[in-house]
Amino acid sequence: MWIEFRRRRLEGYIEAKKRNEVDEDIIPLLDLINSFEDFVTLSSCSGRIAVMDMPEFGDKVEAKFLGKWHRCVSFDEVFEAIKKGKQTTWLMMFPPIIHVACRDLESAEKLMAIANNAGLRRSGLISLKHNVVEMNSLERLEAPVAVKGRMIVGEEGLRAMVEFANKKLKRSKEKLKRLYDLLLRLSPQGSPKL
Repeated sequence: MWIEFRRRRLEGYIEAKKRNEVDEDIIPLLDLINSFEDFVTLSSCSGRIAVMDMPEFGDKVEAKFLGKWHRCVSFDEVFEAIKKGKQTTWLMMFPPIIHVACRDLESAEKLMAIANNAGLRRSGLISLKHNVVEMNSLERLEAPVAVKGRMIVGEEGLRAMVEFANKKLKRSKEKLKRLYDLLLRLSPQGSPKL
């Protein structure tokens, strides 16, 4: 059952890469994770900075991205995105999140330990169905910056928020690099196993 499930998920991942639906900077890490016979990646995001417009915080159905970047951003990029807002406009920074199905609970436990050692402190088992481990970090920023197209923070405050968002994104991406390095050490050439 695991072999067939893993095969199907890998095929989906390969297709998603061909359609450019996978964050480019996280591909080496996902490829490495997928090289282990005991793992297969599910959904993932390398972390991002976003400007979102929403009628009410948490309303994902009606929310609209006005800007979304998986890299550090400039003040001008953020400001231009905010100017498009018509409801409550938020500046957000989301940390990386990686979901990995594991062959068994023992593999899941090992992966969680590695993730924690890399600094991804919000890592844990989120589903027993396929022993899914969610690897996540603590960096985050969520702040309303405009309401109905009118700025509610000054330029100096917004510049500081953009700077904090960039620092948090860099820090979280450094943790992905540490995760990659830790996994690489466990990975002999050929078919890595934990």
